[in-house]
Amino acid sequence: EEIPRVRIKALSDVRTCVMCQEKIEVGAVDDAIFRQTEPREEVAPVEVTGGLIRKGGWSTNLMELTGKSGEIETLMNRGEQKEARAIVQAMTLEAQAAIVALDRNPEQMLSLTGMDEDGKPNYNRAVVSLLPAETIAGLVSIRPDEKLYNTALVKAMSPETFRRTVEETLDPICDQGVRGKVSWEWMEAVASIEDPKRAAELLRGCDPELLEDALINRMRIGDINKVMAGTSVFRFFSADAAGAVQPSRFVGGGNFGYVLDALFDAAPILIRMVIRNAWERSLEVEEEKPIAFKKVIVNELDAEEKTEVEEDTDISFWKRGE
Repeated sequence: EEIPRVRIKALSDVRTCVMCQEKIEVGAVDDAIFRQTEPREEVAPVEVTGGLIRKGGWSTNLMELTGKSGEIETLMNRGEQKEARAIVQAMTLEAQAAIVALDRNPEQMLSLTGMDEDGKPNYNRAVVSLLPAETIAGLVSIRPDEKLYNTALVKAMSPETFRRTVEETLDPICDQGVRGKVSWEWMEAVASIEDPKRAAELLRGCDPELLEDALINRMRIGDINKVMAGTSVFRFFSADAAGAVQPSRFVGGGNFGYVLDALFDAAPILIRMVIRNAWERSLEVEEEKPIAFKKVIVNELDAEEKTEVEEDTDISFWKRGE
């Protein structure tokens, strides 16, 4: 459909009408919802064997790479960033990724890969895409307890790299509570970049179920079937909901509401679906737990949820209704 003038005025770089944008955000083609069908991006880890460092089909002498690393560090300590930059950027992309992964100060080394001639540090997206998931996760998560993340690195990740990193950090985790916390930190990291367009690209590249994992425990604090101030909560989160009321109006303010609002601004249709599915899955989790075990879990959540969502529920429609 023709894009209305008011939409173009509000979003100067808009390229889709509202209907097409909604389809994009939920991954719809010809009104059919689909999940990720293509295999995720596979990146060979950095390996050290027999004096050689390998990354996929590429390899080099470990001592040579260690020597380069020491030379670069010496130049940086002298304040000779341009010289250090020249050495790093003359290396192959695989070598740059390997030296970043092995360096004791990986962020400093990575900042040289995209540094410009004026000495302004930056990250080369091609190098970032070759880094192991654990290296990226360690660099993104600066101080998660303080909600402090490396926003520049999150922006430098392609949707494929973001998806791979999130999935690989969650793969070894079986406990739903722990999975939820890790997944939630990734959502906080995306929200922290304060770039709706970029955030939408990253969110759409991820499996929606992984986003739902972040909300399952948090959605147990409320009942989406309630009617608050004449508004059906479930209706707001339904696929055909209209209006621009943000999720914090229903779930409360605080960090929980702030993150959901930021992600909702980026991809409202997708986030509505994620919130709705997470709430439905939270009910299934409750039904599956044995009664005796459930009492223990409730007590644990009472102590734990106060630090995560109590501040949010105090000013939410759910709390007011109760």
